[in-house]
Formats: sequence, structure tokens, C-alpha cells
Amino acid sequence: MAGGADLSSKELNDLDEEELWELINNHRDKITQGVKPCMLTAYLRQACVLSDLDEEEILHSLKNTNRCMRTGYMLDILKTRGKNGAIAFLESLMIHIPKLYTQVTGKEPTMEHSSGVMNHSELTEYLVKAMTEMQQVRGQEKSKVLLLESRCFRLEAELSEAKRRVEELGNLEAEFKRLQKEFSLRYQELLRVKDEKCNLCMRYTSAVEESSLLASRCHDLQLELYQMKSELKKAKSESEFERKKSVDLQRRSEALELKEQIESLNHKLQKVEKFDPAREDILVQDLVEARDSRQALMEQIHSLREEAEKAKCERDEHFEKKEALLLECEKLRLDCEMYQEKTAAFQVQLRELRNERDQAYLARDEAQSSISQSLSEKDSMRLQLMQLQDQMYELRKQATQMKGQVKRQESKDNSETRTDGGKCKLRRMQAIDPSSSFNDCESINDCCPPGRVKDWSVGELNSFKSNFAEPPSRESINRRDIEGYLDGLSLSSQVLLDWDSIRSLLDSDNDCGLMTKELTDAIFPPSPPTGTCEPNSGMFLMRTRPIARRIQSRVMTIAFQGEVLLGQIQVVGGNETGIFVHSVATGSTADEMGLSPGSQILAVEYELQKHTFKADLEKSTLEEAMWALRQVQGFCCLTIRPNMDGYQKLLSKLESREVSSGDSFYIRVNMSMEKGSGAGLRVQCNEILHITDTLYGGVGQWNACRTDPSCMQDLDAGTVPNYYRAQMLLIKAIENMCLQNTTTRKLDKNQMAGKKGVVRIVTTGRTQKNPLWISNDCEGNEQGKGQGDSVECAALGNCITLMPYILVKPHRPHSKRPVLLLPNILGRLLNERLQEHQEFQLCQPEILSDGEFEERLKLGDILGVKERQNTYNCYTKQAVEAVIGQNAHCLLEVELDCVRRMHKAEIFPIIIFIMISEKSARKFRKKLHKQGSSEEHLLECYKAAETLVDKLPCLTRTISSETWSDMESLISCVKAAVAEEQKNIVWIEQDL
Repeated sequence: MAGGADLSSKELNDLDEEELWELINNHRDKITQGVKPCMLTAYLRQACVLSDLDEEEILHSLKNTNRCMRTGYMLDILKTRGKNGAIAFLESLMIHIPKLYTQVTGKEPTMEHSSGVMNHSELTEYLVKAMTEMQQVRGQEKSKVLLLESRCFRLEAELSEAKRRVEELGNLEAEFKRLQKEFSLRYQELLRVKDEKCNLCMRYTSAVEESSLLASRCHDLQLELYQMKSELKKAKSESEFERKKSVDLQRRSEALELKEQIESLNHKLQKVEKFDPAREDILVQDLVEARDSRQALMEQIHSLREEAEKAKCERDEHFEKKEALLLECEKLRLDCEMYQEKTAAFQVQLRELRNERDQAYLARDEAQSSISQSLSEKDSMRLQLMQLQDQMYELRKQATQMKGQVKRQESKDNSETRTDGGKCKLRRMQAIDPSSSFNDCESINDCCPPGRVKDWSVGELNSFKSNFAEPPSRESINRRDIEGYLDGLSLSSQVLLDWDSIRSLLDSDNDCGLMTKELTDAIFPPSPPTGTCEPNSGMFLMRTRPIARRIQSRVMTIAFQGEVLLGQIQVVGGNETGIFVHSVATGSTADEMGLSPGSQILAVEYELQKHTFKADLEKSTLEEAMWALRQVQGFCCLTIRPNMDGYQKLLSKLESREVSSGDSFYIRVNMSMEKGSGAGLRVQCNEILHITDTLYGGVGQWNACRTDPSCMQDLDAGTVPNYYRAQMLLIKAIENMCLQNTTTRKLDKNQMAGKKGVVRIVTTGRTQKNPLWISNDCEGNEQGKGQGDSVECAALGNCITLMPYILVKPHRPHSKRPVLLLPNILGRLLNERLQEHQEFQLCQPEILSDGEFEERLKLGDILGVKERQNTYNCYTKQAVEAVIGQNAHCLLEVELDCVRRMHKAEIFPIIIFIMISEKSARKFRKKLHKQGSSEEHLLECYKAAETLVDKLPCLTRTISSETWSDMESLISCVKAAVAEEQKNIVWIEQDL
């Protein structure tokens, strides 16, 4: 029998591997129907082409539901074994199913059919081989037992050592708690001393301020006293001068009275005396002579009197000047005395201030020395605590590792003892991660109903981590939790290192920054008392002050434990009004912190999965604010500002149904959306919408209004998808277009133009910020989802650059706008005809040298360069403004890349794109030849401009080729389009 087998194998060995498997595959149907795998697997296993696991998989796999599938799966496994697998399979057929062997190979079997009874020689040979194998296995098992016993002794020794270390760890923990209590007492005493010192400093500064105020008041009173003294002396001197003048006047009046009396007496004497004529003549003559002499004397006296009067007037003038000079001298003397007294008082005050300054310097030096000493002591104690804590963590880590090793070894020993007694249990060969793609594991869903994907629970996910058939035990789950805790110790050490930065933040500017137990628990969670440890647990050095609330003018930053922040507060508002706190849950942490309705939220900062996120909500929409606040699941910092006036205005508008939220901004739509396909408003591509509510009817919809292009008035309203859902619709529309293009490549030109008008593909750089990205539809972060989804959703804006909406802002030019006609070749032909009309004028380029070009380019005056030889022919801002100043439309002949420069210069051109077909291009054949161009060149320029028009940051006007027939009709269409666009509002995309 052995000789026949060798002969057949030699005959089979003469064939190649491909010929053997081709022979088997030709009769694969007969083999799968007539072969039972359980009959052949024993021989194939002895022939070393199948292993025990292969046999177990063939006979007991759930994939193979019938005998034919098991036989086919066995043939597939044997085919991987090559020529040996084919020869062994044919030999097994020759032994067990000779008829089928003859049908397959066309040869008669050289062995008899095996009915299950072996010959004596074969049985003996088989038993001898089995005994030798059993002896070898028994020897291996004995060596394994010896190794396990030695390992068990070693593990017991390590366990005793671990117990000893655990006891030492307990002693260290007790010592650490004692040091922590002592440190807390010392620290509280230090805080009390610092508070007392702060109060004394405040009292001292208030006393110094009061003394300075009293001194300044005293100085003011002294100045007033000096001024009153000087005024009194001045009044005395003036009164003395007036008295002297009055005495002189009295003397003059008495002299005049005496003169009058003498004259009256002379008249009386002349009447009494009577003389004879002769004597009378003599007396008359004497009288005449006397009169003449008297007249001369009187004249002389009069002249002398006049001189005396002049001298007296001069004397009086000089006396008055003298009195004035004396008065001024007295004033100056008084002022000098007053300034001397002031300087003396200032010197006294300066000496006092110097003494006070020296005392303050001494007190400051003492305080600094005491503070530095306390800080050095605190740093040394902190160092000791950190060292002890590191030792404690290291010992705890070693203990948990040893416990895990012991448990794993025990579980392994138990599994080996269970498998020694009988058949080895089925193990999973390659477990498939349920989180991976389901395309690679289609058989997983075989047991699920059609149309439904199987939901994987947490237990099923954990079971995939094991290679055993049974689910993981409770000890295995606890061991994994401990390993996760040990992995989280690195984060705890990082948080411990960041404590100094937090302390410096709270102690800055000598503010009495306080931190409560809730805040310290939020930053440093305490270690749990049970055996299973949570991540980020551990004992750290913590403050015991209340939460800090710093006021900078009207802006406040509040730090507190905001577990499910939207469960504590409700917000209203939007990007136009701001985000306001509408209501606060009574008894919540936010209520305890004093957060009240009417507070405007400016920013929120929180930590999530080892990452710190900060969102600026001052100009954010309501959807963005709700998304950012929904992520807060722990400690957070809110920057708020009381703004009750803005809150009351918003409430009044909401109550009167004037608005539905505080949102208001304008967008340009980059795709067409039909009513019902995720939108309640039918929207065309490149249409401008006014968004008034970003949370209309729940998450995922915006309330939008179509705007009037001439007056910005809101027209019909409806809902549109938010940014994220619109992005999905845009991607789907692009995929559908690609699929249609591959299936039907030949389409009509009008259909192609219609397809291109459905979407507008606009992308932005990954490093640039899109103000609408934060409004992604993060429904995965709702209830029932984990926080890991939120982190992925937060980073979604950094990888998606396809933009369904773009923010735009309106401009209304008060003068006539320039005109740019596309394509440029056709635009030059039209400009020659349009400049003949009064309302159009062609812009002439300026010739600039290299230096002038660089200087004007830095100033932003260069809008475009026409051509370059030795000089630059440039279209400048001044040339365009000169044409606009003449109340005419400036005709430009520039490229499309100059549009953004014109927008920066506050020049908003009317861009008219004229659609051209091959038929319409023939109408300009003669004129194109005159310019040295051709129809093909015009069509190429048209195609190039068609790809660039959608990338412009503004709306363009398109003139279809069907609306004009010749040059005159085209010019009339252009003039009508320019007149209509001049009335409309210019919408410019915001720079991202």
C-alpha cells in the first residue's frame, strides 16, 4: 500500500502547480457536492497542509452554513499551500473517495478505499508515532511546569516585596498628609499676615493722603493771609496820600477867601475917602501910574503864578510817581517776604516728605525680605512635596504593574489548566475594530437585519481587545482602568507644573485673588478613595481662596465650574447685538458667582481633552455661541460686561416680533437649492441672502430673506441649511455633476452652461480663518455623544476649505462706476464704439519709469499694467477718478486680477461677461482680423475668462449670446446692463 502511494505521488509530482489546480478547479462543482470535509481533514492535517485552527475554522465557522461552502473554503485554504496542498488533497480523495479521484484525475486509485478500518501494520506505525509525539508533549509540559513553579516562587517573593513597599507607601502618605496640613496652617497664617499688612498699608496710605490734603489746605490759607496783609498795607498808604492831598486843598481855599476880603475892604476905603480935585488929579495920575505899575506887577505875578502852578503840577506829578513807586516797592517787599515764607514752608514739607519716603523704603525693604523668605520657604516645601509625590506615584505605578502581572499570570495559568484537560478553545484570529471602515468587514452585518448597521456597545468594543472567545472579566476591565489611570499621570504632572502660572495669574497686580474648593477640584481632581483611579487624579498643592473676580473698567472675568454650562444659563442675541445671558438657574454655580440676566458674554475659555479652547463671542452669531457654550463641560472662564441697555432693546424687539434673534449678516450663495431639498426657500447660485436667525426652528437651519438688489429691502423669507449642511449639499451636487459628466460626456452647450451655473466652487487656504466655520452642524455633540466628537468637530474647520456661503458687505457708490467688459478681446472692440457716447470715456494709461512705478505701487495707486517694454503703461487710481469726476463711466482694459486692487482703492467696477458661441464669434471676423486676432483666439480668451469669473470677489453681469445678433444690438444690451447695474448695490466679499 505504501509502495502504491509512492508511485501515485511520483505521477502527481510530474505535474506543475498550475496544472494540478486547474485539474481540481475543472471538477470543483463535483468536489463540493460529493466531499465531506470532516472525512479529509484528518489526513490533510497529518500531511501538514492544514493546522488545527484551519480545521476548526472549516468545520465550525459561522460563515459557512452548509457542506458545499465548507468544502469550497477548504479548497481555498489548500490553494494557498501550493503544490503540496493539491497533492495532499488528491491523495485524500484516492484514499477515501476513489470514484471521485478517478473522475478528477482519470486514473485508477493505487490504494484501497478506506472504510475507517486500518491494517495492522498501519495501525502499529500510527500508534508508535502517536506515542512518540505524546512523550515529547509530556516532556515539554514537565519543563513548562518547572518553569512555572520557579516563576511562581519568584512572583511570591516580588509580591512580598510589593507588600513591603505598599506599607512604606502608606507611611509616606501619612507623612505627606501631615506635611500638607502643616503647610496649609503655615500658609493660612502667611495669608493672614499679608492681609493685615495690606490693611496697615491701606491705612497708612490713607493717613498720608489726609496729611497731604491738610498741608495743601494750610498752604492755601497762608497764601490768602499774605494777600490780605499786602492789600491792607496798600490801602493804608493810599489813605495817607489822599489825606495829604485834602490838607493842601483846604489851604488854597483859605487864601482865596482872604484875597476876596482884602478887595472888599479896599472898595469900602475908596468910597469913604474923598479928596479935592487937584489932589484928586494927582491921586488919579498916581493911581493911573500905580495901576500901570500894578498892571505890570500883576502880569509879572501872573506869570510867576503860572510858573508856580506849573512847578506845583510837576511837583504833584513827581510826588504821585514817588508815592506809586513807594507803593510798588512795598508790594514787592511784601511779595518777597511772602515767597520767603512759602519757600521755607516748602523746605519743611520737603524734609518731611523725605523722611516719610525713607520710612516707606525701609518698610518696603522689610516687606520684600519677609516675602522673599516666605517664598523661599514655600518653594523648598513645595519641592519636598513634589519629590514625595513623585515617589508615591512611582511606587503606586510599580504596585499596580505587579498586581496586573500577577493577575495576568493567574488568568493565563487558569486558561492553560483548562485547556490541558481537553480540546483547545476556539480563539479569535484577527479581531476587527468596529470603529474601522465596514467595507473591510462586510460579514459582520450578516447577522443584522437588512438596511440596518449593527450598534456596538462599550462592552462589545472592549471585547475586541481580547483574543479569547469569552468576554473580558471584571478583573480585566479593572486592570484596563488602572492602566488608563497610569497613562493619565503624565497629564497630572503637567497640570502640577502649570500651577505656578495659575498662581501668578491670580496674585498679579496685588489683587486679592481667591480660589474655592470647586475651582481647585475642577483643575486638580482629588484621588478617589476606591481602588479604581480616574485619570488626572492625585493630590496637589491648592489654594483655599474663593474664585477671583477681576474688574477692568466694565469688563469682568469670572472663573467657575461650569458643568453643562447651558444647563445653568440661557442666552439670547447674535452677531449684531451681542450674546446676552437671558436666565440663570437658581442655585447653580453661575447663580452663586453673581451671573445675572443682561450680562453680555464677550469670550469663553475652557479645557477639553488636554486642549484649551477660547472662543471670542463679541461678534459671533447665536449658533456659534451656542456651539461654543455647549462644549463647556467643566472648569471655564467667562469674560462678561454689563450691558442692560442693549439687553432691554433686544428684548423689546423680540417681544414685538420685530426680530427673531440678534443675528444679521449677508451672504453670497455658491450653489442653487430647490425648495424642499434641505431648504424652505428656493435659492439660485450667486444670490444675496440676509440671514436674520442662525437657530431658526432648531439646529441646522438659518432664517434667510432674499434682498432687493437696488434698496437692500428684505423680500420673501424662508429657511436655508446652515454652513455645515450646505457644505454637504455642495459636495453632493459636485459628485452628481461628476457622475453625470462621466455617464453622458456629450451634452448640449446650453445644458453645460446651465450645469455650470448650478454651483460655484470657491475654496480658501487651510491657514486662513473662515468666520462661518465655527457654525458647523455638530449634532454629534448632542446628548448621547462623547466629548471626543466635539474635539473632532472643533477641528473640522481646519481641514474643510469648500465654501457654500461667503460673507459679503454692501457698498453704494455715489458716482458712476467704471466698466470692465469680458472677454478682453471683445471688450476692446466694444470700447471703441462706446467711447463715442457721452456717458462713456476710455481710460488712458500713464507712462511711468521704474522708480515711479515702484513708488506708486507702494502707495497703492497702480490698478493695472497694460504692457511693459522699457517703461510701464499703468492704469492709475488718479486717472480713473479723473474720468469719474467728469460724470462718465470709465472704460477699462485690464485683467481680472486687478479687480481686488480696485476694491482696495474703493473703486467698484461693473463687470459684464458676454457669452460667446462659435456662431456669434464669426460675426466679429473682419474686426478681429483688423486687430491682428482671430476667432479661435477670441474663443480661447472667452474660455479663460469663464473660469476666472466665478473666482471674483463680487457679482458680475452676464449677457447671453441669444440676446444680441450684431454689434449694434450688443452695444444696446451693454448700455442697458450698465444703467441697471449702476442703480444696484455693490456686494463685495469680506477678506478672509
